[in-house]
Amino acid sequence: MGITVEEMKMKLKKFAALLLAAVMTLSMAACTKEEGQSNDGGSKGSEEKDQLVLGTSADFAPYEFHKMVNGKDTILGFDVALAKKIAEEMDKELVIKDMDFNSLLNELNNGTVDFVAAGLSPDEERKKQVDFSDPYYFGEQCCIIRKEDAEKYTSLESFKDQQIAAQTGSIQEGIAKEQFPGSVLVSLPKLPDEIMSLSSGKVEGVIVEVAVAKGFIAQNPDLMIADFKVPYDATGSCIAVKKGNTELLDHINSVIADVTSSGEMDEMVNQANLDSEY
Repeated sequence: MGITVEEMKMKLKKFAALLLAAVMTLSMAACTKEEGQSNDGGSKGSEEKDQLVLGTSADFAPYEFHKMVNGKDTILGFDVALAKKIAEEMDKELVIKDMDFNSLLNELNNGTVDFVAAGLSPDEERKKQVDFSDPYYFGEQCCIIRKEDAEKYTSLESFKDQQIAAQTGSIQEGIAKEQFPGSVLVSLPKLPDEIMSLSSGKVEGVIVEVAVAKGFIAQNPDLMIADFKVPYDATGSCIAVKKGNTELLDHINSVIADVTSSGEMDEMVNQANLDSEY
């Protein structure tokens, strides 16, 4: 015996109700899953550490530089080692952002990074933009020249009317203007660009810190440190934080005090010098 029209209507209503219930259940499950995940697909959880973001310019060995470690491009250097120590003491995960030196303080003030470690010296112009930590390292300045020009460039004055390179936004720009009378400043964004310009004869000298110069000379045997002193009132290398961020600055200064008094900072510098040898 066949089913009546009324029975057919009842069956369809029951089926529709079951289908609606199933759809609602699936929708609720999907919503629950989405709320429990982070944007990168990983689950949110209290076990994840907060991040501490370092801004640096990794072309300044032994402070910070790129090197292949176990087949992976890695940023090393004693600035990085110090930053890791700071993050460790604060129980945070260190994240490193590599960028042009000249953009570092702007990115700090924009909130892209939490602090900057890049061999920074706290000159008066920079102090207007950011707050600085206590110094953690002091270095001398020098001028790199081609070995073939050793007898040509024997003093600051011998660079009169000659082009001399310095990194854009660095204290070396000021040193070129103040200490090399009559020279022509060429500002370049990256140190390797300066070294290449020197080797190719586009500039006659490069102003840089002694520790950094030694690393480049080891890779470029046609270059040398000029045999004269470059005057500079060393204020030391410091870490920069956004103005008013006293909590982070206090943490940083505490770590700097510990590593400088214990000799650990010297160990970081020595290790960075070894790591930067290719």
